[in-house]
Amino acid sequence: MGPVRALGSCISQSFRWRGRASRSEFWWFFLIYTGGFIAYVIYAAFSSVVINETTILPVVIYVCVMFFPLIAVMVRRLHDKGLTGFLLILGVVPFGQLALLILALLPGDIGPNGYGDDPLGRSKPEGITYGSSRVPLVRDDD
Repeated sequence: MGPVRALGSCISQSFRWRGRASRSEFWWFFLIYTGGFIAYVIYAAFSSVVINETTILPVVIYVCVMFFPLIAVMVRRLHDKGLTGFLLILGVVPFGQLALLILALLPGDIGPNGYGDDPLGRSKPEGITYGSSRVPLVRDDD
């Protein structure tokens, strides 16, 4: 998924908390989100603009508009790993945001999981497996 498609997908699914998001969808949107914020900070730092209520308003609107799509895509990214969206609470504890970004780096479950189909369209491997590994589980009744 490219940056334009990821941006469109995240904006159109701003309040969709169900389903799964691929790594590319999350990271392209995250890059666009942080890139826009950093671009404004650089513009404000190197221009002769005086920071006051009227000059800070565009960045406040940008952050407010992009906040819900960012939260929704992070929840869907956690779902891709088979994790609950309530793990976003980690964002308020020290180093929790780093832990969330590390979780977003990890590949998602192969095939469908409890939150929906694989966003990459991969099918589940044959046999019973544990998590995303391909090692079959040993059962007593085999």
